[in-house]
Amino acid sequence: MKKFFPILCTVLLLSFSTEKPNIRKDFKEKFSKVKPDLFVCKYEVSNLEYRLFLDDLMQSNQLQLYKKSLPDSLAWVKNNDARRPLALYYFRHQAYNNYPVVGVNYENALEYCQWLTTNYNQYGKRPFKKVVFKLLTKAEWMFVASAGDSSRTFPWGSGYIQNNRKQDLCNYRHAKMEYDSSTKKYVELKIPQSENMREEGSFTTTVNAYFPNTFGLYNMSGNVAEMVEEKGIAKGGSFNDLPFEVMIKSERNYARTSADIGFRVSMKILEK
Repeated sequence: MKKFFPILCTVLLLSFSTEKPNIRKDFKEKFSKVKPDLFVCKYEVSNLEYRLFLDDLMQSNQLQLYKKSLPDSLAWVKNNDARRPLALYYFRHQAYNNYPVVGVNYENALEYCQWLTTNYNQYGKRPFKKVVFKLLTKAEWMFVASAGDSSRTFPWGSGYIQNNRKQDLCNYRHAKMEYDSSTKKYVELKIPQSENMREEGSFTTTVNAYFPNTFGLYNMSGNVAEMVEEKGIAKGGSFNDLPFEVMIKSERNYARTSADIGFRVSMKILEK
């Protein structure tokens, strides 16, 4: 288990610190306690954290699982050739270390959680005797996104996507809307792809961007839609979604990898 200690501290505990690891102290910095037996990571799983998972699979000679766990970088260019540079650099380049991993599927997310669970429960100085890392259920996700307040529209409490200084409160798709009198609905005006790539919200941002909700969780709305335990469902919307699609109640179905879907881990305590 000596080999795993640096990985455990980086993935689970260290957050964005360069100080010497302190497993109990750093655990509290990375996870929020939302129920007596449930902790949730404050951040979506990042490219750096997921690469550590892949590196450990390679070092332990789990080559088949390694290949199956590789992100689908081509997810960036599906229907959007302007994002081709992201397909080349997003997952591996250190400039994107702190951005959420995308292009992974449901099974990849479960394998990542299982990897954390196995290694954590074998580590001698762990804060809790036995735990399981997992995706949140849909009900758990909505509870933690709203910080237990079911009346909230967005995680930050207000019903607005911007604050009173016109600053965005999450990473979402900016679009020009026009009222269609024939359908009595607002419709989105098409923006040239070259212009859209220059817009804020045209792709992901760092996992610690914007402000956290009351539970201390970042990017519960926008950035990437987050897979939940119920297969094929992602919550919270993404950088590629409009304001009404990044609400707490927002959800989408998925059947394949996508550049705007990632995941967040939670930790359930089985034995203290």
